[in-house]
Amino acid sequence: MEYLLVLLHVALIWMLAVATPGANVLLTINTALHYNRKLAKYSAFGVSTSILLWSLFGCTGLVILLSHFPALFNVMKIVGGSYLLYLGMRQILSTRKAKQLDEGLNTSEVMLPSSRKVFMSAFITSILNPKTGFFVVSLFSVSMPENITIPMVIAIMLTMSGITLCWHMFLATAFSHRAAKSVYARISSIMDYVTGGLFTLFGIKVMAS
Repeated sequence: MEYLLVLLHVALIWMLAVATPGANVLLTINTALHYNRKLAKYSAFGVSTSILLWSLFGCTGLVILLSHFPALFNVMKIVGGSYLLYLGMRQILSTRKAKQLDEGLNTSEVMLPSSRKVFMSAFITSILNPKTGFFVVSLFSVSMPENITIPMVIAIMLTMSGITLCWHMFLATAFSHRAAKSVYARISSIMDYVTGGLFTLFGIKVMAS
C-alpha cells in the first residue's frame, strides 16, 4: 500500500512540474511548429530520457547531495544557462539569415535537422537545466520513504519519464497539427524571434538565479 501511495504522490507532483512552462516545453513546441511531428517526437524522447536520468539521480540521493554543494550547482547553472543562451542566439541568427534568403531568393524551404540532432538538443537542454534538478530535489525530499527498494526506484523512474513523454508527445501532436502550423506560417518570423528571445531570457534567468 505504501508503495502505491509513494508512486501516486510522485505522479501527482510530477504532472504539475512537467506542465510548467520552461525551456523543455518551449523546445518541443518550437520543433513541432518549425519542422514536423516526427522530429517533435524525437524532442519528446530526448526530454523524457533526461528525466529518466534525473529521477535516478534523485532516487540515489545524488541530487540532494549536490544541493549541499552550492559551487557544483553554480557550475551547472552557468553551463545550463550558457547552453540556453546559445539556443536563443542561434534561433535569432538563423531567423535573420532565413529572412534574408527569403528576400533574395523568394523561397520558404526549410532545412530539416536530423532526428539524432533534435534528440540530443532536447536531452542536453533538459539534463543541463537546474530548474529540473530543483524540482527533483523538492519531489524526493517530501515523497521518498526511508527504506527505498530497487523495484520502487525503477517504478519511480518509469513513472516520471512516462509522464514527461506523454506530455511532450501531446505537445508534439497538438502543435504540429495543420491548424497550429497554419497560424505559425502567418507569424513565423515574429514567433521565431520571440522563441529565440525566450531561450535567451531562460538562460539569463538560470545563471542569475
